[in-house]
Amino acid sequence: MKGKAELAKAEEPKEGHTYIITGTEEVKTSVQGFSGIRANLDPTDAKEKKRLEEEHKEVAAMLWMREVAGVKSKLGSFLDAFTQYLGDEDEALNTENWKGKKVRIVSWKPRAREVAVLD
Repeated sequence: MKGKAELAKAEEPKEGHTYIITGTEEVKTSVQGFSGIRANLDPTDAKEKKRLEEEHKEVAAMLWMREVAGVKSKLGSFLDAFTQYLGDEDEALNTENWKGKKVRIVSWKPRAREVAVLD
């Protein structure tokens, strides 16, 4: 699990940008015990990649687990995109199937998030 200092270096993905999912990891907060998935994202744009390297930052989406996740939530947008791509909700829930896939952040506004799997 990443420490607080490492998580602070991560940026949220940007709307309109394309990323490769390099890994996912389950996380749990120490105080409240909230569970989530941290999706590590590598930008496909060379300028964006260079900027992040120079600033010693990375891109990650924190997808907090909920009993019911709406399709426009952070978690729901990823699950919906992978369910459409893989054709099976159970396969979409297995984040191992996300690794190496290219995604586009169509919309990243609160309560209006949308992700598309490109390949």
